[in-house]
Amino acid sequence: MARRKGPHAEVRACAQRYRELTARLAGIGFIWHGSLQKRMLTCGKERCACRTDPKARHGPYAYWTSKEAQKTVSRLLSLDEAELYEEWINNRRELERVVRQMYRLSRRAAKAELKLRAERRRGEVGES
Repeated sequence: MARRKGPHAEVRACAQRYRELTARLAGIGFIWHGSLQKRMLTCGKERCACRTDPKARHGPYAYWTSKEAQKTVSRLLSLDEAELYEEWINNRRELERVVRQMYRLSRRAAKAELKLRAERRRGEVGES
């Protein structure tokens, strides 16, 4: 049967894991909002195969999409822009994952810390 950690050990474990997450944050590079999509498009030429054969469509073309002033905006990107923004968007997603983990860890730590404080208060009352 596994023994449950006491609140002291739980707070120490949470603090250690929190430091590890903080170190991960330090390694995340630049971030960018929005998302990327790659689209295959048809052109306006009547005799082009792209009009009838989906496999013959042109592209892929990279588009960046985001919300600006509560409206969705999309912009066609150059190859360099697409590569850069994809990396930075992935960095932002990693940042968000780490921050979510930090919130969950903080909730665990708060429960343990509150138990410790309650124990201390009971000890102080018992000494009076």
